[in-house]
Amino acid sequence: MSRVGAVFLTVLTLAATPVAAETVTTATPAATVSAVPHRIVREAAWGCREKNDVLDLLFQGISVSFDGKLAAALADGRCVAFKSGEDVMIVEPGANGLVRVQRPGPSAVAYWTATRNVN
Repeated sequence: MSRVGAVFLTVLTLAATPVAAETVTTATPAATVSAVPHRIVREAAWGCREKNDVLDLLFQGISVSFDGKLAAALADGRCVAFKSGEDVMIVEPGANGLVRVQRPGPSAVAYWTATRNVN
């Protein structure tokens, strides 16, 4: 598959991902949305601090270099792996199949991940 085909396929997948009900309402303040607990629902869920890193990795997802690039991003701290069942709070409802989440606790670090990873 060509690189353009891979990008097109990834964009279509993100666009077709259903958006959770609480991320649809634009009138809901971010503080209210983040107060609702959510969980990671997939085994191989990961997220990155920067939205561009997530998109770059998603575009690489169907190539052979994906595992190496994800491992490098996890090793240098740009991205993290989530555990299935882990509690997270939605900090920013995103568009195009992405959402920004934060782990509970004193850390204020938020990560972009695919919406399908969060219930």
